[in-house]
Amino acid sequence: MRYFRVFCVSVSALFLAVQSSAQATSELSKLESFYYNKCLKISGSPEPFNKLRTDVYEMYKYLQYTIEYLPAEHRLFCGEKRKNLLYRANEIKDDLNACLPREEKFFARFLKESFHEFLHFLCHNDATYSIKFFNSETKQCRENIERSNGNDLEYCLNRIFSPSRTYVTQLEICDDLKVTRKCFTQLIEKNCPRSHDTNNLNSVFFDFISQPCSACTNSMSLIMGFCLVLLHFFNV
Repeated sequence: MRYFRVFCVSVSALFLAVQSSAQATSELSKLESFYYNKCLKISGSPEPFNKLRTDVYEMYKYLQYTIEYLPAEHRLFCGEKRKNLLYRANEIKDDLNACLPREEKFFARFLKESFHEFLHFLCHNDATYSIKFFNSETKQCRENIERSNGNDLEYCLNRIFSPSRTYVTQLEICDDLKVTRKCFTQLIEKNCPRSHDTNNLNSVFFDFISQPCSACTNSMSLIMGFCLVLLHFFNV
């Protein structure tokens, strides 16, 4: 399975909520099986996987709760709630590290840093981007995309190449993020050609979550689909 493609679709859903819950459930089931076997192989016990799954689920439920504070109560979200989210993200990083061999631990840190930047995106400049995300123009764009029923995103993401080795390097992750960004730019231009706010948010969003790529090296990792817990984060 192309684990980074799952990651990309998850990031995509973060921004525009275009993946169905059935698809999310299917991908999550595959990832659970993969990481159960991975954790069992590394630790010899199911306990690390059980903790990882529990913490991811609790993170998802907490996100469902805290997103209700945006955009009206963004100061509360960007204060206490963001601190709690970062704490939970660090727990998941540690959980994932327990399931990865030394040469693959890079992704746990990459994921935490990217999520940190995502929260920064939500709260930057007194939550300017969060407020724009919920305005009528961007909401209309999301509805246009949901009604399109096209396979443009699927076709575009299929252009992401499989890893050149049995593991994934940070360079490959960052290259694939560039492809994902291009896919969403094309999707928005087709369905919302006059939505300047959505185009701008798309660009800024990927600027933020790609920050860990600024020090891109050939570190190695398998891709973990933690971002699936965010699939319906903005499904409003």
